Amino acid sequence: METIEERVERLEYYNRLTVQSINLRTYPFYTLVMEKHLSEDEVGDVLSLCDELQRRFEVQTESGYVQYLPLLLHFAGMLNPKLKPRETVQALRTQGVYPELMDKLYDLARSYE
Repeated sequence: METIEERVERLEYYNRLTVQSINLRTYPFYTLVMEKHLSEDEVGDVLSLCDELQRRFEVQTESGYVQYLPLLLHFAGMLNPKLKPRETVQALRTQGVYPELMDKLYDLARSYE
């Protein structure tokens, strides 16, 4: 009979195989999630943060606001510590998640390098 440890070890192996087999260019955020060992709740927190920032971005854009640095700072400050802000923005942007927001955050991050 298989022990819990053996089962977990096998599932971790399958996970590594899955990460290696997916198209990294198509799903870079999901790949990042697996590489950084984020839980489902942690991913939910990242996406909730993005939802919040997306709403702020839309309101500010409609109001003619052109300074979005506070959004980038909020993103970086509230992001899970397992993730790097620039790497996460790039992964979300490439995967097409929150495209306008991530384009803006990406451009901002590049301008401050």
